[in-house]
Amino acid sequence: MISKGFMKYSGLIATLWLFASQSFAHEMRPAFAQLIETEEAASAEVGVSVTLRQPIVSGFRPDLALDLGGCRLGAEIISQRQEGTLIQSWQEYCDQALSQSKLAIRNLYPGVSEVLVSVTHLDGSVQRFVVRPDNPVVHLGESDSPLLPAYLELGIEHLLAGLDHVLFVIALMVLITERWRLIATVTAFTIAHSITLALSTFELLQVSQSAVEALIALSLFFMAVEMLSKTPSITSNYPWAIAFGFGLVHGLGFAGVLREVGLPDDAALWALLLFNVGLEIGQLMVVIVCLLVAIFFRSWWQKNTVAPEVSLSNVLPAYLIGPISVWWLLQRLPILS
Repeated sequence: MISKGFMKYSGLIATLWLFASQSFAHEMRPAFAQLIETEEAASAEVGVSVTLRQPIVSGFRPDLALDLGGCRLGAEIISQRQEGTLIQSWQEYCDQALSQSKLAIRNLYPGVSEVLVSVTHLDGSVQRFVVRPDNPVVHLGESDSPLLPAYLELGIEHLLAGLDHVLFVIALMVLITERWRLIATVTAFTIAHSITLALSTFELLQVSQSAVEALIALSLFFMAVEMLSKTPSITSNYPWAIAFGFGLVHGLGFAGVLREVGLPDDAALWALLLFNVGLEIGQLMVVIVCLLVAIFFRSWWQKNTVAPEVSLSNVLPAYLIGPISVWWLLQRLPILS
């Protein structure tokens, strides 16, 4: 049986650990390359329509290049920036079919975990490859590698590397000490962010990403204030409503990474589903680690309180989450940034 105190101390320990391990880490994201083979009636060459989406990472120049052997650039590269993504498109003309070509990824920079490649051949068949920095060359005539599992991995990595999302889950664990209420609250958070993730990914709901990120920071500040309350907090009284409401906002934040990467045209629904499953796996990992680590510290924290209704296990997470949430809020407010 998991006790109330156990839940609270797990949140505190996990918060301290996360600040030590992730505060200065860069989140790594994949790039996405789509190659569509077209027939050129006027010549013997094979046309290839290319689209490359790469993340814009602070401190690094988005300088990825696709090198198709035996091909020449047929038109000027068109570039546009959408939020945190650089999107480039151009046309190439090749002496041979893509199935006989080799693709090399040049200038992989820190912040790019891998390049997801989708190749559509003249006959309509689609190949997918995952190109990683340790082996940046792929022979397009070979058997392809499974692309969809990369979206599952992306979901897990995004949850664990997204410190703001992790801190929100930890704050819920600090404020909600009853096991079944916590399970129901995390479930409400999951349902909510799954809804807005799907709506935003399929462009049924459009919200400025910078505004979304500012609201996520504001949600953390709200939770920090809640942890310092000497009376039963709003979150403690209405946990499902609070988790669901802020879950809608966090879902829009999750959708941002999918818009940056893009979805495979012929398997968009499966990619979205696996990304969402990856988010839930990452969320579950956070909860489990919090609970396991707390075993070793529970007895010590139980002896420490700073006020009749406010324990050290509430104060420290609040004082850690509060200032960083304000800093993020100032950075992310559209009028300031």
